[in-house]
Amino acid sequence: MSSEDPRRFFDSADAARWGRGEMPQQGEITRTWIERANAHGRAIELGCGMGSLADAASPYVGIDLAFVPLRQLRGRGVQAYMETLPFRDGTFDLVFTWAALEHVPQPELVLPEIARVLRPGGVALLAPAWHCRPWAADGLEFRPYSALTLGQKIRKALIPFRNAILWRSLFELPRRLSRELRARGGPMRFEYHRLTPNLLEYVGTDCDAFTSMDPQAMALYFSTRGWEVLSHPTLRDRMLSRSEPVVVRKPLG
Repeated sequence: MSSEDPRRFFDSADAARWGRGEMPQQGEITRTWIERANAHGRAIELGCGMGSLADAASPYVGIDLAFVPLRQLRGRGVQAYMETLPFRDGTFDLVFTWAALEHVPQPELVLPEIARVLRPGGVALLAPAWHCRPWAADGLEFRPYSALTLGQKIRKALIPFRNAILWRSLFELPRRLSRELRARGGPMRFEYHRLTPNLLEYVGTDCDAFTSMDPQAMALYFSTRGWEVLSHPTLRDRMLSRSEPVVVRKPLG
C-alpha cells in the first residue's frame, strides 16, 4: 500500500473516491438531530465531497481535502484540512460529518478543531464509518477468489466469522469495559486502531480508510471533557453502540 499524500488520492477524476452522490438517510438523520438538539444556525460539514448533504442545514459550508469534488458542491465549499480548519473560534452552531473522519490519518487532531470552531452550546454530529475492517484495503470482500493469493483466500474465507456479532463481541466488550473504567480518571485520549489504506487504487468501500474507530471511544472522549453526549447518555447506550452517529453538545462554560 502507498504512503503518498491522501489529497493526491482523493483529488482524482474517479468519483468513487469522493463518497456517495446521494445520501437521503444521512440527510434525514442530520435534520432530525438539528431539531432534537435545537442546533439551528451556521453549520459546517467536514469531508463534504460533492456536497450531497448541503441541503441538510442552512446556512451551510462544506470543507473537503480534495478540490475536484468541491466543483460539484451544491452550496459553499472550502478546500481545507480537517486538522486545521480555517475558521475563527466559535464560528458554528453545528458541525457534522459522515463517512469522512476514518480517512484522516490522525483523527485525534480533528476533535480539538471541532471543539474550537463550535460556539458554547453548539452541537457536533460525528458519523464516520465505524469499525472499518483491516481487509478492506485489499478489497477481499469484492475480489473473486481467483484473483487472490493463498493467504488472501484464507482471510476472505474467514470474513463471515470475523464479522459475526458474537465473534466481534468477544474482543470488543472487554475493550469497552476497560475504557469505561478508565474514563473515571479524567479526560481520555481518543482511542482507535490504525489501518494501512490503499492509496493506489479504489477497490471497494473503506479501502482508503486510515483508521478503525469505535463510537463508544468517541462518546467517552467528549463526556470525559464535560460535553453532553446526546446520542449515548448512559453506560448501556455506550456499551451497545454500533453504527449510529455520536452527537455531543459543547459545554456553555
